[in-house]
Amino acid sequence: MHIAILVKEFPPDVIGGTETQTKRMATEIQRRTDHDVTVYTKRYSAEESLNSEFNIKRVPNWRINPFISTLTFICMAFIHLLYNHRKYDILQCMMIYPNGFIGYLLHRICGLPYFAWIRGGDYYFMKEVNWKRWIIKNVLSDTLVLVQTEHIRSDVRSEFPGSSLRVLGNGVDLPKKRADGDNIVFVGRLKNQKGVEILLHAASNIDEDLLIVGDGPQREALETLAEEIDVTATFVGWVDPDSVGTYLQRGKLFVLPSVDGEGLPNALLEAYAYGLPVVATDTGGVSDAVINGETGFVVEPGCVSELAEKITLVCEESELRVSMGQSARNYVECNYSWSRVVQELQDIYASVDN
Repeated sequence: MHIAILVKEFPPDVIGGTETQTKRMATEIQRRTDHDVTVYTKRYSAEESLNSEFNIKRVPNWRINPFISTLTFICMAFIHLLYNHRKYDILQCMMIYPNGFIGYLLHRICGLPYFAWIRGGDYYFMKEVNWKRWIIKNVLSDTLVLVQTEHIRSDVRSEFPGSSLRVLGNGVDLPKKRADGDNIVFVGRLKNQKGVEILLHAASNIDEDLLIVGDGPQREALETLAEEIDVTATFVGWVDPDSVGTYLQRGKLFVLPSVDGEGLPNALLEAYAYGLPVVATDTGGVSDAVINGETGFVVEPGCVSELAEKITLVCEESELRVSMGQSARNYVECNYSWSRVVQELQDIYASVDN
């Protein structure tokens, strides 16, 4: 099969959860199957390069502002794929908005089989805007849409009954090394959604060191807050996704204090892969991935006292921490290995193409 994968942004220009997962997914599909993979994404500069085992088509767009850039990308990606649609057996749209709408239009006009994937924010943040909700509704009523967890499937089905939904989470590498450090680790973008301010306040009465991996608009304010409330926190800044494991190895606990909009974060699964227990908030699909009391703990978003209580418990009870870490590793190996994800994708390709 010839597979086209459509994603709005892509490394090395944008390195977020969806972008990193798409890159790794395209690589694993190319390595493990006889499919030929081509990724369609935004062009950022004529000089950009990325060593890869799959094809990359960089789509022109006008980067006057984010809205114009996205609008022109949608238009140009549609034109490119319409012109080349006979080359591909199926279109895989990473995110239901806006990529899924391109698949919807192509399917209606030229019959190209496609499916879309809800990643988190592309659904939870977009469905409240009327015209974006209209786009989401059209895609959900037209084709198979993948979601990352059962919780997200339930959320979508409650608002769009009758949708064809299938659960398939992220794939994750399984390192040989395990975490053996002393830090409480956070990995993610430093913005309001991620709740790092809540984590700092929770840690203010806990004698533990924080390792904050990531960058974003809140970094300066968070560094100032850490000093003001006397929290020992090392802000590492931006790290290449392939190097995140180096910091996870330095941890004994991973904390995800997000306040809303999560799908199934790569960082959580990667922490599991390194044998780290997790304390995370009940947002999006997170509660489906954290088995409460077994691989970690789930707490209410924004609740400083509950977050502090569970962090303290895991840090102080070494036997519990080791047991949870082993359960976390076993869980991710059984449910999110690349061999399993790629096999399920092959089943999906076959079902959508028929």
